[in-house]
Amino acid sequence: MADARTRVYITVDVECAEERVDGDTKSPAMGYDLRIWGRFVNQREPLGIELIMRELEACGQRGTFFVEAIGSYSFGMDGLASVCQALHGRGHDVQLHVHPVQRRADWHTRGEPRISDDIADYPVEEQARLLVEGRDLLVRAGIPAGELLGYRAGNFGASNDTWRAMKRAGLVLSSNYNPCYFKKNCKMQYPGARLGLFETPEEGVYELPITNFIEPTRRFRHLQITAVTLDEIKHCLMRYRALGVREVTLVTHSFEFYFLDSASARRGHPNRLNMDRLRGLCRFLKESSRDFEVDTVGSLARRLAEAAPEDRESAPPSLQFPTSNPIHHARRVVEQAYKRVAQRITFG
Repeated sequence: MADARTRVYITVDVECAEERVDGDTKSPAMGYDLRIWGRFVNQREPLGIELIMRELEACGQRGTFFVEAIGSYSFGMDGLASVCQALHGRGHDVQLHVHPVQRRADWHTRGEPRISDDIADYPVEEQARLLVEGRDLLVRAGIPAGELLGYRAGNFGASNDTWRAMKRAGLVLSSNYNPCYFKKNCKMQYPGARLGLFETPEEGVYELPITNFIEPTRRFRHLQITAVTLDEIKHCLMRYRALGVREVTLVTHSFEFYFLDSASARRGHPNRLNMDRLRGLCRFLKESSRDFEVDTVGSLARRLAEAAPEDRESAPPSLQFPTSNPIHHARRVVEQAYKRVAQRITFG
């Protein structure tokens, strides 16, 4: 009998940071130590991917880490290799993430214009080239080529052409379709979209959408650790399961579990609210293992690549997004306000 549990994908975007300019304020580029490992001189333990792996492993779970590859040109191949080998060596899933702007992360210091960071803004041929280039960098960093089948665009900034580019690059599974970002960066539009996994117009390329719900304000909200409460996550998981959707996809980042106090002084402090959300999610999924299974994007992509067409998975034909609980929404407003206060408090 087939496993009827809902599969949950805990996905982590792992990336450095390019220079950022807002008016007269410039934020410096930040490399692997700060942005990915979360290593600070005033903290005993790192607050980035090491923390995330530890929380997952405590509950016997594996995450999918979408590792940004192009930034290695700015921040060094050794740093990329160290990240990839740590993740892969501990049994986690590594897949491809691309931020084109990080090829020259110090673009402002160089006096150069900032290029588009959304892959959707490039012709399909250039998109395919970026995907192949990024995949090859991850292989150089120690990830077996046969395991690299999934892709997430920086900023979810993909388009329908991205599916075409993925097919040319030999990638099977996209995780970019995100209604919360339709008015921002995500340019994917497809009448055949589903709440869970669906086949794209490109044969052999599938989409694992970012799980969304509808807020009382009627806006979309995606399941991101820093953006929703644990109660909202649990509520959404149960609603998707009740709807018969087989896949739920959550998002977080390597830098969501700390507050950066000073990049130059290498000082930061923990984001304890986000840490509690991640820990609570992992424990909930472990305790609810009769209903939920934590899967990885790589495992799903391999099943899709190897299955006969009639055996490939698909979601129920519905785009009726569940709504949030108004009480949970009100609690989030309070939690997020508390987090903004905590961000301004520096722990020694």
